[in-house]
Amino acid sequence: MTVLAVIAAVLFGLLYLREWDANRRLNRELVYVRKRIGELMSAEGDGYVLLPSTDWGIRELTAQLNRLLERFYRQRAEDRRARLAMMQVLTNISHDLRTPLTVLKGYSELLAGRMKKRDLQKVEKMAAKIEEKTDELVTVIEQYFTMSKLESGDMCVALQRIELTGVCREVMLEYYDILEKARYEVEIQVGGEPVFVCGDEAALIRILKNLIENAIKHGGDGRFLGIRLQCFSGETVIEVEDHGKGIADREQELVFDRNYTTARKGSGLGLAIARELALRMGAELQVESEPGVRTLFRVIFTSASVKHFAPSSRASVLRRTGDADRRETLEKS
Repeated sequence: MTVLAVIAAVLFGLLYLREWDANRRLNRELVYVRKRIGELMSAEGDGYVLLPSTDWGIRELTAQLNRLLERFYRQRAEDRRARLAMMQVLTNISHDLRTPLTVLKGYSELLAGRMKKRDLQKVEKMAAKIEEKTDELVTVIEQYFTMSKLESGDMCVALQRIELTGVCREVMLEYYDILEKARYEVEIQVGGEPVFVCGDEAALIRILKNLIENAIKHGGDGRFLGIRLQCFSGETVIEVEDHGKGIADREQELVFDRNYTTARKGSGLGLAIARELALRMGAELQVESEPGVRTLFRVIFTSASVKHFAPSSRASVLRRTGDADRRETLEKS
């Protein structure tokens, strides 16, 4: 009995030492986890709880903590990007509004002085400049308002069957006087028969106007503006072309960023709004440019949205020939 008691005592002692060592190791690992979490809370960089443990509970705990940390780091990065984007937007708004307002204030002061001197010729020039800057200011405000409504989901895009041929022609007619005065070569190929797709007419008109105004603003050196409507197998494409300075390869995707602009003035929101509206209609907006040769913006309605009649093979092509019959030809084409 004495021998058995000794053996039992030894076994009990060994089990006790084993459990004591396991508990001590477990406590040490828990202390490390607690200390590591404190370090990560006060650190700016990214880090994880790395602890090779033989205990299943500790391994599961560190795995869960690391998953939470990964989610936290992703959210933090998104918050930082959103904050930087908001700061950039506020900077753009400040600049885009301040510049025309400063010009307006300056010209209004000069105008008041000229009125006293009865210098009507100078007054007319200043009034025209004030009107130009007022229009620019209104455009900037409208663009920020539109982008705000798009991002907040307040702008509804109602999809229905729309006819593209007439829309393209009518939009171009609105710019007839501007293009004529600037002596642009204009090429319009929209066909004579109706082409139907599923979309939103108001959104499409805004897209085309933004593309045309962008072509006039950035591609005006080429004195060329073209619009084409083409139907392929399963796709209908509207192209707006200019022959200006073009867009470098590295910038071609950046031009659709709401915070990106190559102009010395303007918000740079026009193309961002155009792409967002195209996406809302299930269409695509793409750009292709060969600097110094031509730039093409394409609005592509894919097979999911195309419901059209085949256009006539006779394209309506207008070039700078005689000025007298040009508007009439455009209206009848």
